[in-house]
Amino acid sequence: MELSMLEKLILYFVVKTKGFISKTQLVKFLYLADLYSVKWTEKQLTDLDWRYYQFGPWHEKIEQVLKNFYQTNVLQESCENQTNLIKLSSKIELENFKFSKGLELMLNNIHREWAGSQKLDSLLNYVYQTVPMIDAQKYHQPEEKAILNLQLERQKLVEELGV
Repeated sequence: MELSMLEKLILYFVVKTKGFISKTQLVKFLYLADLYSVKWTEKQLTDLDWRYYQFGPWHEKIEQVLKNFYQTNVLQESCENQTNLIKLSSKIELENFKFSKGLELMLNNIHREWAGSQKLDSLLNYVYQTVPMIDAQKYHQPEEKAILNLQLERQKLVEELGV
């Protein structure tokens, strides 16, 4: 079965965190992966049209993929210390995803910087200070499901570099 990039990224982050990742963290990791990809390559990794919803980046397709993974017993949810964590139900080999070295480095950096429950507040603060989130918060209400313009992060980089 061929996995979509979104499915691969979800599984990648669950494997890398050894199942110590909440849905909130996972969604933020996915957002950062797309955001950094746009920032440096002008292209998203996934086909999600990210939304500003309930104060953060969101897309309903993430919920659908997780639900499918739960139903097919690829992933499971467990509760530890009053936190719902996403864990693997079956063995996944990351080598099968065939990520480029550059993409793997970027994803590892996201994991290294933000994994762990003690880093959740810092992660949320960081995500909410990205240019697309600031822009959305300025012009939209949290319940609107407003589209996030990830290209704004690229534009900021270009301006900073003066190119």
